[in-house]
Amino acid sequence: MDSNDVLLRENYVAAQSLKSFWTRLASTYGCMMIILSRKTLIIKPHWFAKWLISLLYLDLCHEIPITSIRNVREMGKWSNYGKVELHFQNVEGENQKILLYMKNYRDFVEMVSSAIHR
Repeated sequence: MDSNDVLLRENYVAAQSLKSFWTRLASTYGCMMIILSRKTLIIKPHWFAKWLISLLYLDLCHEIPITSIRNVREMGKWSNYGKVELHFQNVEGENQKILLYMKNYRDFVEMVSSAIHR
């Protein structure tokens, strides 16, 4: 991805997949990053946490086309982070939700909402 395409990047995000009972039990405080571009949202762990997140099948590595995002909404605050629920269709065609805990949550919600309603 070209750095000119990046609309928002946050490097120390916490995330929690709502895909299954197992993934709901785990959260990743500060281990995740998000990169939002005009066409794609990337949610991925930092290099130091990737092996553990993959090993535990926490379902937190996603490259989501903006056209696959169904909804994004602010869910309040948690500590110094805003809580955001992201609803999207994954590559298998299943509806899925992820919770993101971010510093720039208002900008993220505004940018994603505007992109999905174009």
